[in-house]
Amino acid sequence: MKISTKFIASSAVVTALMTVVVGGSTVLRNQADKSIHQKFEKSSRMIEVALQSEIDLTNEIIILKDYVLLKDRYLDIEKYQTKFLADINELERLMPQAPELDAIVRRHQFLVRLASELADPIDTLSETYLADSQQDFRAINAFNRDIDFFLTKLIDRARQQEFLAEQELAQLQRTSQMVSYAIVIFILLVPVGNFVLILLPVIRSLGKLQRGAQTISAGNLDYCLNLQTGDEIEQLSHEFSRMVAKLAKSHSVLVERSSELTKLNHSLENEISDRERALRERKQAQTELQQTLHELQSTQSQLIQTEKMSSLGQLVAGVAHEINNPVNFIHGNITHASQYTQDLLELLHLYQVEFPNPGDEIQEKLKDIDFEFLLDDLPKILSSMKMGSVRIQQIVLSLRTFSRLDEADMKEVDIHEGIDSTLLILQNRLRAKPEHPQIQIIKEYGQLPLVECYAGQLNQVFMNIINNAIDALESHNDQRSLEDIHTHPSKITICTQLISNNQVLVRIADNGPGITGEVQQKLFDPFFTTKAVGQGTGLGLSISYQIIVQRHSGVLGCESELGKGTEFWINIPLHQQKKQQICKTELETVQA
Repeated sequence: MKISTKFIASSAVVTALMTVVVGGSTVLRNQADKSIHQKFEKSSRMIEVALQSEIDLTNEIIILKDYVLLKDRYLDIEKYQTKFLADINELERLMPQAPELDAIVRRHQFLVRLASELADPIDTLSETYLADSQQDFRAINAFNRDIDFFLTKLIDRARQQEFLAEQELAQLQRTSQMVSYAIVIFILLVPVGNFVLILLPVIRSLGKLQRGAQTISAGNLDYCLNLQTGDEIEQLSHEFSRMVAKLAKSHSVLVERSSELTKLNHSLENEISDRERALRERKQAQTELQQTLHELQSTQSQLIQTEKMSSLGQLVAGVAHEINNPVNFIHGNITHASQYTQDLLELLHLYQVEFPNPGDEIQEKLKDIDFEFLLDDLPKILSSMKMGSVRIQQIVLSLRTFSRLDEADMKEVDIHEGIDSTLLILQNRLRAKPEHPQIQIIKEYGQLPLVECYAGQLNQVFMNIINNAIDALESHNDQRSLEDIHTHPSKITICTQLISNNQVLVRIADNGPGITGEVQQKLFDPFFTTKAVGQGTGLGLSISYQIIVQRHSGVLGCESELGKGTEFWINIPLHQQKKQQICKTELETVQA
């Protein structure tokens, strides 16, 4: 028999037995519970009706006694008689064979006849009437005691039945609990039986199979396994034995061929070693060529970028120079124009004082030109023009400071001016836009002396890093809601400090999305970019790295954490010393 058949058959038998036991016990328990509750309810009803009959009998006796003692006509005695008889009928239905009911009915009939006799008119002053009244009063008390006695016996019997019903219910609960325990024990014994009768033999057979496999794997191909279990494991043991016989046969063939393959393998190894030596020489040459090509591509890209920045610097310096002359002319003349305008306005004021009543033509002209508004707005216009010219001068100065065309050699400069000029050039990207508020710039400048550097190249590094920070913040804002942007505004923090006698540290940090560790490892590689095609060349940070490391003997690093932002830090010497001449020579070579 198959193992699955054993499990299915045993499970079916167990399920059927459990169904019969549980179902039968449940039906019997429900029927017994229903019968006991009916008895309990019947006993309770009997006690309730008996107690009510006592109350009705008491009311009836009180009315009869009132008439006998007080010589007053009784009222509504028939109502209590009817209620008492109804109670007795209910008790006869609940206790059909109770002998006490017959005695109660007979004694109550006497009380009914006595009430009828008392209703007849008699002479209440005669001695006969007094004697009869005493006799009636004694009779009423006697029958009242008898009826109370029998009612008490009925109530005791009903309470006894109620007590028996409670005992039966308790016994039923105990029996039900015992049956539940038995079912639980039966359910627990079922898996034990399955394990002992089915699983344990299977486990033992599988253990023999495992030992046989270990014996064969050890190299004993003469091993034979024969299990008599009457299920799939027996078939598996036969197949196992046949497989071992085939393996023994195949092993002999393999041994013969193995010697032949060993000889062939020696000859192939010799040939492969010769070819590997040749391939290693080719791979070495290919690696050198690839490295040279990569260096050439990097040098070419850097030369192109350097030429672009040089041309851009010349263009910026030229534009700044061309703008500077007319702006200086405008700015210088606005001061005189403001003074002349003020003199003319004062002259007009004197005319108004001396000639308070001008002619109609003059008054009409004053209305046409809105003279009062003109007097108020003209100084404001001149002031705005002056502020605009000052702003243009600042922009021109920042462009010249950023380009540093006239400062190609290494010299001592205030790097705060370079940072400020870079921020002024990027002001358009920092301003508020319809989709998000402005990017805040937080400056934490330390007390720095003049730094010896290539000012234009250092400004280019500031431009690349701040530009990348703005790109990261704008991309992050595109994925945030306006409420989140206002709650957590975008910020770029720029800190400078002198960390030792000859080292300057510049840190530029943003509170953008941050970058992964994998991207951080490739940040300064040439042509590496995370931007879309056409939006970045991948050369900005690579050239910045070379400017800081190779041209200024410094360090350019990056630290970032996802969700918190990115920080670039620049560490350069305060004085370049002998490196100055070397860098100057390299710069002249590149530009050539």
